[in-house]
Amino acid sequence: MSFIALVIFVLLTAIAGIHVAWGTGVRWPRKTEADLVATVIGHRSDKMPSPNQCYLAALAIYISGVIALMLDGLIDASVLALTIPLAGAATALVFAGRGIAGYVPAWRARHPREPFASLDRHYYSPLCLLLAAGFLVLLLNGPGN
Repeated sequence: MSFIALVIFVLLTAIAGIHVAWGTGVRWPRKTEADLVATVIGHRSDKMPSPNQCYLAALAIYISGVIALMLDGLIDASVLALTIPLAGAATALVFAGRGIAGYVPAWRARHPREPFASLDRHYYSPLCLLLAAGFLVLLLNGPGN
């Protein structure tokens, strides 16, 4: 399962890095803040979250990747042996919830702008569901399996 843990870690680290970049004012993959909001958030405002909110999101995403490594035993977390499975289960639930939310009408109403709405249905939500499944596999197989 190390492959799954490593893929999750690398992917989430890259996503966390993008959030850090947004916090510093980088507008990739768009040119303007309004276009970036329409692409990655989809709400009616044209303002990105504050830098601190971007950094907090980046930290949470990065920690999720570290949890994947701990679940697989790639990082020794024996001191936290009882809490790592709980953290892994919570992380799986968060990703599952976010993945499911992308298909719920209330979420669609809250984040209706394009291209976010289409990207969310086709990429963001399925990715979250895939990450949740990866965490579930890691949880069920235990460290080093």
